[in-house]
Amino acid sequence: MCTAWVPQGVGVVRWPLRCGLRDYSLRTFSPQRLSNVKRYSFLAVVLAACSQQQRPVVLAPVRMDVPAADSSGVARQARAPFDTQRDDPFATTNRIDWPGPNRYRSSNGAPGPDYWQQRADYTITATLDTGTTELAGSVQIRYTNNSPDTLRYVWIQVDQNLYRTGSKGSALFPADSRWGVRGFQGGYTFRDVRVNGSSVEPRINDTMMRLDLPAPLVPGGGKANISIGFSFKVPEHGSDRMGRDSTLFEMAQWFPRMAVYDDVRGWNTDPYLGQGEFYLEYGDYDYSVTVPAGYTVAGSGVLQNPEQVLTAEQRRRLTLASRSNEVVQIITEAEAAAAKTAAKPGTKTWHFRANNVHDVAWAGAPDFRWDATSWNGILAQSYYEFPKAGKAWEQGAEQTQWTIKHYSQTFFPYPYPQATSVAGPVGGMEYPMFVMVHYGSEDPASIFGTINHEHGHEWFPMIVGSNERRYAWMDEGFNTYLNAFANEARYPGQNAYPGYLRNWNDAVTRRTQSPLMTAPDNIDASALGAIGYRKPAVVMLTLRNHVIGADMFDPAFREYIRTWAFKHPTPGDFFRSIENSTGEDLSWFWRSFFYTDDVLDIGIDSVATRTAEGQTFATISLRRNTSIPFPVKLRVAYADGTTQDFQLPVNVWARSNRFDAVLQVKGSVTGVRLWPDPSVPDWNPSNDTWGKAPPGNPAGPVTRR
Repeated sequence: MCTAWVPQGVGVVRWPLRCGLRDYSLRTFSPQRLSNVKRYSFLAVVLAACSQQQRPVVLAPVRMDVPAADSSGVARQARAPFDTQRDDPFATTNRIDWPGPNRYRSSNGAPGPDYWQQRADYTITATLDTGTTELAGSVQIRYTNNSPDTLRYVWIQVDQNLYRTGSKGSALFPADSRWGVRGFQGGYTFRDVRVNGSSVEPRINDTMMRLDLPAPLVPGGGKANISIGFSFKVPEHGSDRMGRDSTLFEMAQWFPRMAVYDDVRGWNTDPYLGQGEFYLEYGDYDYSVTVPAGYTVAGSGVLQNPEQVLTAEQRRRLTLASRSNEVVQIITEAEAAAAKTAAKPGTKTWHFRANNVHDVAWAGAPDFRWDATSWNGILAQSYYEFPKAGKAWEQGAEQTQWTIKHYSQTFFPYPYPQATSVAGPVGGMEYPMFVMVHYGSEDPASIFGTINHEHGHEWFPMIVGSNERRYAWMDEGFNTYLNAFANEARYPGQNAYPGYLRNWNDAVTRRTQSPLMTAPDNIDASALGAIGYRKPAVVMLTLRNHVIGADMFDPAFREYIRTWAFKHPTPGDFFRSIENSTGEDLSWFWRSFFYTDDVLDIGIDSVATRTAEGQTFATISLRRNTSIPFPVKLRVAYADGTTQDFQLPVNVWARSNRFDAVLQVKGSVTGVRLWPDPSVPDWNPSNDTWGKAPPGNPAGPVTRR
């Protein structure tokens, strides 16, 4: 899903990396957020110094036996290490964030030898009445129980019930908000609900429906055939995930879908409230939608009956586009304009198939322009009404093609035969092989950011099937991390980091942020963009660039995608996967950045030099002002104009919030700078320098190696 703030083009990130934070000091935070911990001192083992051109010196901490005195002569008192605090009242208490290790989920972060997941295959038929704005149809679900458990009932997601009067979502979000129901009264009407041919009575709980099975569903491959007749009124504003604009319909969450039954929580019955997104089972989909004869339909999957719905010329152009890396107009501007006024009697049925996906969506209009091109055998398409959709959409197919190519080459090969972008009233929403994007303007950059973001979701959560209703960062956050690579590649010289950081900073200064592990529906709506999208992207970039290093992190992240493709990872699986691949114990990192809402602030208290036995040593006194530890990087300036870089492991903060770094230096020290690379999210730059500090590295792309 795209939030309203997603940057378009390159203009939003031109200011310096950290200047946007310079006006904010720790005085803006409550005293409770500032740690007042033991002042225990450490002494560093001095290693050989290196020149500016060499790798930084890595120093190991050594604990002193006697607490050192501070400037007042009072010995610093030891206190217990920092405790993790979670003030989220809905925080889990049984560590389901970290299941296993067991036979299902291994200690190395990969699926275990007995990993299983359920399967749901669908056959759907539906008819759209554009006059009454009602969709009616039926769904047949072939559900396979691969679990070791006997199931006596199943749960099904019925998201259209968000629009029923009195739904939980309508109570939580203002009616006129993005997620609100806008006064619309809808919801599902069900008929002839059956399991294995036997009629069953649905038990509706808001947006979830329970079906008690006529006979138990046996473990290890037992199958149930579920059939449901359904209908609903199509909302004009479907919580910015579906909707309609005059004759254009964008259809999502349009049929009952199986809830996930997994080894972590059993049935995942978190309701659809609006802000949280989806968690679904994989399977094959065969669906047909009947619409007015003049309509063109775009959808997830591959069109199965082009001979019945396309002209011979359109089929010829589509074949040409499937073999060309140049854009081909399948329906031209003139043809679309003529179709808008040429009423056709009757109806047509469009038939699609999509394999190994966990959802399908579609859109229809009588006056779509349709452009297509391809890359590596993958058809990239765009559908848009012109001039309602801006001229930027004439590049929509190319932008779709570029996005699929970039992410395939950078992270994991795109596994599907096509990718479709549709212009419409939905600001930005993603489904397998199919995304909805706002209308845009004349500027091609006005839609690229959203096209790129929504198709980035094909990797998270379409390929890697994480639970986005519970963990937004595993969906939106990972995708926003991917977007940094794409935007910096598409627009050379762009730096994604400042815009991400500023958005996170807005939530901090407004005191609306919450831990990343907070379920998205429990995040302040004004902070969803920060906590679901940009903070996790900053955290991932920080982990890559300043904790692990790109050379180790990039293959580890690709391995995580490969290992969990078309499966259901948890946060703990991701954490373990990265730790095992990189050889790092990152428990401090997960605790600091995922389970708390504290911010990083390490500063320089003082610098002193001394000479002993012909060698010069500098003692740089560092202070950690919050609960978050972090490996330290320092740049020291000398009187002769040269500089030297040093780095300290995160372990220096294991028992104290102060550390005296004793460094063997080359001469008289005139200045010191913390974080020579300005893309470290230290929240208080005012205490990061001492003396005549040497310059830092120039700001640049954060996705560089």
